[in-house]
Amino acid sequence: MGKTGFLLPLMVVVLVPTFGVTLSADSPTNITTDQLALLALKSHVTHDPRNLLATNWSTTISVCNWIGVTCGSKHQRVTALDFTGMGLTGTIQPHLGNLSFLARLNIRNNNFHGPLPVDLANLRRLKHLNFGNNSFSGEIPSWFGSFTKLQSLFLYGNNFTGVIPSTLGNLSKLEILALFDNQLSGEISSIIGNLTSLKYLELSSNSLTGKIPSIIGHLTSLKELGLSSNYLTGKIPSIIGHLTSLKELGLSSNYLTGKISSIIGNLTSLEQLYLYSNNLIGKIPSVIGNLISLEGLDLSYNSLTGRIPTLPPSLFLFNVAENKLDGKIPSSICNLSSIEILYLSRNNLSGIIPECLGSLSHLEILFSKSCLLRSFHVDNNQLEGPIPQSLVNCKDLEVLDFGNNKLNGTFPSWLGNLKNLQILVLHSNRFYGHISNPEVASSFSHLRIIDLSNNDFNGCFPTKFFENLHAIINGSEKKGQAEYMRYGLSSLGMYYDESLFITTKGLKWEFKRILTILMVIDFSNNRFNGEIPEILGELGSLIVLNLSHNSLTGPMPSSLSNLSKLESLDLSSNKLQGRIPTQLVNLDFLQVLNLSCNNLKGLIPRSNHFDTFTNDSYSGNLGLCGFPLSKGCGNNKDLEPPPTKFDDTRREMNWKFSILMGSLREFSKNMLEGKSAEVEDENNTANAPSLRGVLAITILQGDVNFLPGQSLARFSAITLCRTQQWKFKYSPQHKLRHLKIQFTGLQAIIGADFSVPEFQLKSLHFRGKDQTVSSRNTASILTISSSQKLPIDQQLESPQHHKETEHAATEHILP
Repeated sequence: MGKTGFLLPLMVVVLVPTFGVTLSADSPTNITTDQLALLALKSHVTHDPRNLLATNWSTTISVCNWIGVTCGSKHQRVTALDFTGMGLTGTIQPHLGNLSFLARLNIRNNNFHGPLPVDLANLRRLKHLNFGNNSFSGEIPSWFGSFTKLQSLFLYGNNFTGVIPSTLGNLSKLEILALFDNQLSGEISSIIGNLTSLKYLELSSNSLTGKIPSIIGHLTSLKELGLSSNYLTGKIPSIIGHLTSLKELGLSSNYLTGKISSIIGNLTSLEQLYLYSNNLIGKIPSVIGNLISLEGLDLSYNSLTGRIPTLPPSLFLFNVAENKLDGKIPSSICNLSSIEILYLSRNNLSGIIPECLGSLSHLEILFSKSCLLRSFHVDNNQLEGPIPQSLVNCKDLEVLDFGNNKLNGTFPSWLGNLKNLQILVLHSNRFYGHISNPEVASSFSHLRIIDLSNNDFNGCFPTKFFENLHAIINGSEKKGQAEYMRYGLSSLGMYYDESLFITTKGLKWEFKRILTILMVIDFSNNRFNGEIPEILGELGSLIVLNLSHNSLTGPMPSSLSNLSKLESLDLSSNKLQGRIPTQLVNLDFLQVLNLSCNNLKGLIPRSNHFDTFTNDSYSGNLGLCGFPLSKGCGNNKDLEPPPTKFDDTRREMNWKFSILMGSLREFSKNMLEGKSAEVEDENNTANAPSLRGVLAITILQGDVNFLPGQSLARFSAITLCRTQQWKFKYSPQHKLRHLKIQFTGLQAIIGADFSVPEFQLKSLHFRGKDQTVSSRNTASILTISSSQKLPIDQQLESPQHHKETEHAATEHILP
């Protein structure tokens, strides 16, 4: 018996990690209790990438000195746990409920999963609880209502389902409730009105339905209200005008109707107002001009009418794209001295761009030497006149989009002085004349997307202009990293994704986000003449080249074969002569080739991927012969090009790279033999090389069935093109967040069922022959039928805002 007192604690230490012991709230506890609870947690951590717990959480070290552990000075008991961003994977065990002095629990940005044990209800001293950005599932436990001292509750970025429990209404001291980015459903309960201390209520990116409850108007301490990306209907309740402390109001991407009430003018502390992607009508209320603290205003993708009112000069961001606004751009817009992002696209605006943007006497008002403008979009309106030269003072400008207006004048070569300019879109206007060689060697050196299509430019291509395109010649500064073009708006605590319409592969696409490695030159539908300059072959990072519908003559330069990243080449409807250079078969990523309607002759080159191009790529060239044309070349061996050497090792390497680039031409048995992948269709099993590290994939044709397997677990974006049938089976390991289906006809979507029980889809995009529908809302079960209205947004997304903490999935360069 003399040894019993020594052995019992030892046995407990050994057995707890295996069997577990939890204590009731009334049981006596001490620091040893805390140690055992934490060791039990450690034993259920299955992945600790930096070995933080493995090397530090040891019985030879005091619990209070363990990493992530804080003890109180009075009782020397564990009062706080903080595992933020440690990359831990595991489950939360009941033993954690024995930490009876715990007041702060923060395990955000890890990969803990499974349901939450009811034993956590014993943590009656909890004031701050943060489980954000993990993989917890199941319903939000009703026993959360027992944390009566709780001041902040962060459960965002998990897989919680079901309704918001009414017991949360018991948390009278709660100041922060963040449940966004889950799979919660049902209506917003009126019990939320009991949380009168609430300052931040964030329920965005769920599947909540019904109307916005008027009881929210009683939460007069609210500073932030976020209900975006749900399925909310009805009008914006006027009682929101009582929330005079509100700084941020986000109701975007819902189905809200009616007008924007002038009661919004009561929110004099408002800094951010986001109502985009709803069904709002009527005029923009003039009282918005009284919101002198407003910095971000996005009303895009609605059906607003009337004129742009006088705006508060404090705005950093103003977006009213895709509405029905008319009249002139008001001169009062020149008072927006802090504006960085300005979207007026796709409305019915007319007249000239305000004189105050072009008159030197007004430069001090807006486009002065202190101009902060970085992105300016006025495309798809009825604007006339020249581009105001005062824009040259906006040294930070990165994007200019004047497309599809009635603007005129010669090519604005003075824009070459904007050393940060990356995107210039002038398509579908009335510009004319030659493009002269730039006088300054640094002109347009950062330009990587230029669209001059559908104008009246003429003359020969300026060689010096192309020589200056250093960004396209040298490629992205951060090679190997897929990054999106976005603006960090520090004052708004967010970033803003750039968006753009680009014509490629014969179709007009809206890029919701633009990869920094996307390089495009489109000079189509003008009157350019002369030969294609050899210098184009030095633009090694070019993805899209479109010179179609001009009067170009001479041969196709063989230097085009140096464009190793080219995915789309359109030289159709010119007067090109000679043969197709055989070196073009080395363009491994080329998906679209259009050489039709020229004067080309000789044998069409052949290779594995060149053989995928159809008659349409070569039609209208009477001198061409060979596959895929029905016209043979006879026995003239002089027409036969030398065979192209093909290295199997090189093919496999390029295939793996092309998946990441979104340029996989087909998943077929003929292309990939004897490899391994979990992708199949009804007729073939396509076997791919290793898929490790791949985040995005494109399948251009075939009926496909994704099976649950580790090889697909890493995918975050999948695009299916020209599919007639599709079916998915998922496992919990799948990380899919973005899905795009492009159908050849609406009949292809009849009766297709889409079920995502294990994860949350962030974007869903269906493109049919006669309609396009997309959604950013969470979908748990979605049935698609051509005869019924889809329960998702009826319009394409607007350019999105994102909190600084959000991470974007890697997507394709081209759709």
